[in-house]
Amino acid sequence: IERWHYSGRVPTGMNLFFGWARENEMMYAVACYGIGVNPFAASFLARASGQPVTTTNLLELKRLCRVDPRQESMPLSMFLARCHKMIRRLGYKYIVAFSDPAHGHSGGIYRASNFAHLGTTAAEIHLVDAGGQPRHRRYPFRYARRKGISIAQARLDLGLTRTQTPPKDRWLIAI
Repeated sequence: IERWHYSGRVPTGMNLFFGWARENEMMYAVACYGIGVNPFAASFLARASGQPVTTTNLLELKRLCRVDPRQESMPLSMFLARCHKMIRRLGYKYIVAFSDPAHGHSGGIYRASNFAHLGTTAAEIHLVDAGGQPRHRRYPFRYARRKGISIAQARLDLGLTRTQTPPKDRWLIAI
C-alpha cells in the first residue's frame, strides 16, 4: 500500500487486509478494510440508501491498490468479490468506498463491482507547505497549542496554505 497507493500510507485504526497473488509470485493487489473516520457514516448511508446500515454492519474499503502492469486475467472486481465473501462471514453486510477524482479515480472499479453511487462528499480543506507537499490538518493545530498562538498564526509561521479539494464520490454495496 505504501508503495502502490497514491496516498503512500497505510491507514491507522482497525484494519483488515486482503492480498491477491498467484502461487509463487509477488503480491498483485491489496485491499484494506476498516472502520471509517466518520462516526456518522452509517446513519447517513442508511438514510441515503434506504438500507439498514449500522455501525456494526458497515466497513469502509480504505485502500485498494495493485502493481503495474495490469493483469487482464486478474480483474480487481473479482478480487473485491472474494474479499466481500470473506467479510460477509465476519458479520458485515455493507461496504462503503470513496473514489477521489483529484487523483484521477472515477470509481470504475466500484461500478464494475456493483457498488451503488450515493453522490459525493463535501469538499475538504487540506494544507500544503511551501514546497507543495501536503501536510496533515492537525499539524498547525498541534504547533499552535505548543506555542500558545492561534491556528491562523501557526499556518503563517509554518508556511502552510489552505486548499480545497474536489468532493469524492461515495459508493455503497450490500454484500
